[in-house]
Amino acid sequence: MAKTKKESTTKKSNLPTEPWIPMRRGLIIITLTSIGMAVLTAWEVVPVKGWMQGILWGLLFGALIWVIFFGMIFFNRFIRR
Repeated sequence: MAKTKKESTTKKSNLPTEPWIPMRRGLIIITLTSIGMAVLTAWEVVPVKGWMQGILWGLLFGALIWVIFFGMIFFNRFIRR
């Protein structure tokens, strides 16, 4: 039996619509990752540039994890409209 043109254009995509993990668990993972990145970066920079710059670089890298996280959420919502 041949499909009509109308049936073939209304076919649903096979993209998953549910997230991989719950938002709460994602926030916990991002929090731990950003703290770990901030501490590791500060640990590496302090001997070279001093305490103040080491802490500032650590905070910067920790914050960039959050920027990437929320940027990808925004991008995903923009694409799936």
